[in-house]
Amino acid sequence: MKMRRLPKIALVLFGLLSPDLVMADASTLKLIDLLVQEGILSKEKADLLLKQVEEENAPKAGAEPLPAVAGSPGTENGGKGKVIRMQYVPELVKKEMREEIKQDVLAHARTEQWGDRKPLPSWVERFSWSGDVRLRHENALFSSANALPGIFRLFGVDVNNTTVDRMRWRVRGRLATSVTLTDHFSAGARLVTNGSSDNPIATNQTLGDSNRHFAVQFDRLYLNYRPYDWLLLSGGKVANPFYRTDMVWDPDLNFDGVMVSAKPRINDSLRLFGTGGAFPVQEVDLSKSDKWLFAGQGGVEWNPTPKSKITLAAAYYHYENMSGRISELNGDIRLNTTAVQWRQKGNSLIQLNNPPVAGLDGGGVYGLASEFREINVTGGIDLSMFNPLHIRLMGDYARNLAFNPDKMRRRGASLSGREGATAYQIRLDIGTTMLQDMGQLLAAKRHDWLLFAAFKRMESDSLLDGFTDSEFYLGGTNAQGWIGGASYAVADNVWLTGRWLSANQIIGPKLGIDVFQLDLTARF
Repeated sequence: MKMRRLPKIALVLFGLLSPDLVMADASTLKLIDLLVQEGILSKEKADLLLKQVEEENAPKAGAEPLPAVAGSPGTENGGKGKVIRMQYVPELVKKEMREEIKQDVLAHARTEQWGDRKPLPSWVERFSWSGDVRLRHENALFSSANALPGIFRLFGVDVNNTTVDRMRWRVRGRLATSVTLTDHFSAGARLVTNGSSDNPIATNQTLGDSNRHFAVQFDRLYLNYRPYDWLLLSGGKVANPFYRTDMVWDPDLNFDGVMVSAKPRINDSLRLFGTGGAFPVQEVDLSKSDKWLFAGQGGVEWNPTPKSKITLAAAYYHYENMSGRISELNGDIRLNTTAVQWRQKGNSLIQLNNPPVAGLDGGGVYGLASEFREINVTGGIDLSMFNPLHIRLMGDYARNLAFNPDKMRRRGASLSGREGATAYQIRLDIGTTMLQDMGQLLAAKRHDWLLFAAFKRMESDSLLDGFTDSEFYLGGTNAQGWIGGASYAVADNVWLTGRWLSANQIIGPKLGIDVFQLDLTARF
């Protein structure tokens, strides 16, 4: 752009610095100074030109004074003083120069961020941040008819309290960041409070631990590759990629492994989606029997009208090497590694080292009696035509195709004959528009509200109990009951939620648990 202005600038300089012209005002000097600052004219050349003009216009001995221009300042005071001759510059040239200089200055201001007190480097703009803080009051209420904890431990169920009500104040904090690396690659991480490093679904920190520091860990750490808007490949510790409710998967569960997700749009009202992945569940040292999850889901999202949406998905979750193996030798602990590292309660169990080896295993190690090959069908209907009301209905059904009582008995399980392999849930939400992700609130505007109710039933071996919702029945399967509650936004992205979860066992010793939760959540 500077090269395009050179002919015009030369014309002006020729007029300004011609031998017949004396520099008479400060504006001309400022123009020359601006040309120096822009790098069009060097400081040395500018000084040299001004000096030459001054020397050439100095009065010479014996020279006749130049005639004055009528009406010029030089004619005042008896005609004494210097003569000023003004070089004519076409108005069109001046107008074009003013506009070009203006655009140059504005571009320079944007580049150097004039007006910003502390301009940030460009790489900062590639980062995005989000997070939330949740305060919770929780009461766990146990039925007076419940069996004692020792009864459950006889069957390998790790239950420590069945009779004493418990009140807790809890807090959860999450901080996530993602960074755009290139047009197609990105990376991300999320820090979260964690009450137990051995629990993959624990994000609550209980208050009252002698004022000790909270434990914070990464619950997400991943690398994404998105070659197209509708296609994503991801690896690391990734967010749950499946369309779901909280029946099969706890909302706080993330997946280790690699996955691919596609969401091609067919037309304005129809979109297909599919997800597949390989996820290591448990790496077993000195063994080829690592535990894995191979999963796939396909579905369709249909908008029959601009204010309605129907979603339907079918998934298959194939677990490998989940069942335990009993050693042929009593007291042999070499097959203890076939037990899953994390479980809650509900699945049928077998004692792996019978009888247990005192001092080595804390009274016995239990493994799962069944393998798990789960089919899962999930559907949802969203209606927003009843402005300002928004209605959402979701249903979930799952069955464990690997459930086989005969094989389970051959593995060493003691069954009652009433064990089951089916689970289902139905949930209804009614309220104003509050942004949700699989039933979990993400954002809300002030005075938004929501009412919700659900019924859930999960038979003993329908689902892997370690990954189910940890709040209904305090985690696990072999339970059925109701959930109800409400949410209200007291400010933008700050909301109160009250929930009541009531559940009872389906088979086995009596265990009834009611849970009340009151949450205050702030999201940023």
